[in-house]
Amino acid sequence: MLDEIIKQAQEDLLSREKARDEAYSRARKARTLSKQAILLLHSGASEKAEANISEAKKLLGEINEYTVAYPEIAVYDAVSAARQEYSEASILYGLNKGTGYPSPEELGVSSTDYIMGLADVPGELRRQTLDLLRKGELEKAEQNLALMEEIYLNLSAVDEVSLFLKGLRRKLDVTRNVNERTRAELTIEASRERLRKKLAEVSEKLQ
Repeated sequence: MLDEIIKQAQEDLLSREKARDEAYSRARKARTLSKQAILLLHSGASEKAEANISEAKKLLGEINEYTVAYPEIAVYDAVSAARQEYSEASILYGLNKGTGYPSPEELGVSSTDYIMGLADVPGELRRQTLDLLRKGELEKAEQNLALMEEIYLNLSAVDEVSLFLKGLRRKLDVTRNVNERTRAELTIEASRERLRKKLAEVSEKLQ
């Protein structure tokens, strides 16, 4: 009888190990695709980014099939990190396309992974804001800053439950710093723009 118990336990452990390996493999691919999607968005290749995000969603959905039998897989660090990266890429895509913030339900992720992914979005928006400033698109840069501040203010409201969101407080500190630097740079650029307009007006009157 004992040998049957051990045999059953071995089979269960082997099945669990196989499920874990399959989940890890999909999580790694999904995270890589999401990271690439963010880079593609920065370069303006939104269609390729959308394809990457769609493939990442498919892979993460396949992981859910393993969590039915082995619920612990859902909270593995690698799986959670992949869902956070996917959330970040999906939110950035929505904001870039002007469709707004996708919900956790639409993305098929937990509120925790969604919030942690959202907390990284301001850093990516800052990168795009600096690109906009280099192009002289001040108005669009200011719109990006407004989104960055909106995210920070809303995430600050859940800081009281940050014990359940490991690492959120650190991300909020980073976001606050990123927002402050971006605001300072936009203020300087806005002042320069006003000065350029004034000089242009004076030059036109003199002519």
